[in-house]
Amino acid sequence: MDDRLRQKCLSILERTEYFDDEGEWRIAGSDWVLMSGTTLRSWAKVTEQILGSDSKAIMYTVGVKSGEQFAKTLVREGLHDEELTYALEVFLTNGGWGKVQARVNFQEQKAVIRIHNSVITRGTKAKEPVCHFISGYIAGALSVIFGKETECLETECKAKGDAFCEFRAVNIAKVETTNLEKEKETSAKISN
Repeated sequence: MDDRLRQKCLSILERTEYFDDEGEWRIAGSDWVLMSGTTLRSWAKVTEQILGSDSKAIMYTVGVKSGEQFAKTLVREGLHDEELTYALEVFLTNGGWGKVQARVNFQEQKAVIRIHNSVITRGTKAKEPVCHFISGYIAGALSVIFGKETECLETECKAKGDAFCEFRAVNIAKVETTNLEKEKETSAKISN
């Protein structure tokens, strides 16, 4: 990505404001909170202990709402398409989420996001992927970027021993259309 875009993204971060009287951080007009990675991991762990498998849906859904808000904030700042994808990398990496790399195919409306050193997996071991909030966050951000509902699945996770966390996201309408087309092809083959 060119230096102009990098500077544009970083300039949004540089406009961070702290309002002492209200005890509030604002970045690009949206309120933010500083929170340790340990707090985020504890929230995920305790939620899962109390709610079991239902916690995954809650964390994913909260992530979706958060990702949508993040992307809408950047759109208000004048970023679009590839710029938003790059901003996702810059903000999440500079925000301490881990080293984020995004490959987005706008024509097919799908993406592969890799996070090395994910904040959720630091010091964590698990048998299955644990980054439900991040999966939702990516889905929410990409829903705004694509302009259509997007789902995201963590396919590799550092907590299970993989080299990094990898997320695959796809526009739901594209998947449904593709599946419908495959069903029609299969029906046509069976009919013939």
